[in-house]
Amino acid sequence: MCTGTRLPISRDDSPEWTCNFIAGMQRNAKDRAPLVVKALGTAGVHRILDLGGGSGAYSIAFAKASPEVRCEILDVPEVVPLAADYVGKAGVSAQVSLRAGDMLQDDFGSGYDIIMLNAICHMFSEEQNQYIFRRAHSALAPNGRLVVQDFILNPDKARPLHAALFSLNMLVSTDAGASYSELEYTNWMKAAGFTEVCRINLPGPSSLVVGSA
Repeated sequence: MCTGTRLPISRDDSPEWTCNFIAGMQRNAKDRAPLVVKALGTAGVHRILDLGGGSGAYSIAFAKASPEVRCEILDVPEVVPLAADYVGKAGVSAQVSLRAGDMLQDDFGSGYDIIMLNAICHMFSEEQNQYIFRRAHSALAPNGRLVVQDFILNPDKARPLHAALFSLNMLVSTDAGASYSELEYTNWMKAAGFTEVCRINLPGPSSLVVGSA
């Protein structure tokens, strides 16, 4: 199946299930998205690629924060019309476009100032994430940023507890997913060509790891 918002393999394939899954993502992300926008800022940001953008909460937040921002959401075909509905209701359809596709296969495009992976990397294996990071680096404009938001494990990968338990959940509900440590994300980003990598802690259980091209 296509891999945008990577839906759990244990899901049922009904439109109702997908709609409920995306609605749950929206509830989790709508209050958090402005915090991400504030942490990253919008100065100099004109184009954003939102990989596996789900309900579009993060793209919507960026669009509302700056009229100069244009976002593109890449997600699986069954999610795109749901995201389009959220984008339309938010009144930012002129700034947020949507494209159905597979982030492991389809072209990303180029010239983005930010590429976002919000709650996506835990769905993929180490090798798949490294591949996405390399392709993201090529798709960014000079000084562009790759932004990963996820549960971040300590170096021993046993703490914090919520991230370790979530990693076990990914082990049984995805093909090869897991939670990863800050060091792993940093090493993958540097191997992909990012020259600076930093962590930004936010309120709540997940953090940002940001690589600068």
